[in-house]
Amino acid sequence: MMGEELITAIAADRVPEPNEANARVNPMSKSLASLSKGWNRDEFIANCKSFHAAKEMTEWKFEKSPPDTF
Repeated sequence: MMGEELITAIAADRVPEPNEANARVNPMSKSLASLSKGWNRDEFIANCKSFHAAKEMTEWKFEKSPPDTF
């Protein structure tokens, strides 16, 4: 039954899904502190970086076209 204990121990630490509230620097520290395993902290950091990259790619600013010079 050693395998069941291992699975239970690994599943006990659930990595939170990054979102607008917990992916910022201060809340992110609180989420990291709640994770006991190093690989879970690494996964959460990677997920936050991915979250911010996706958000940056989907945000855009409207820029007016230059006037025609024909």
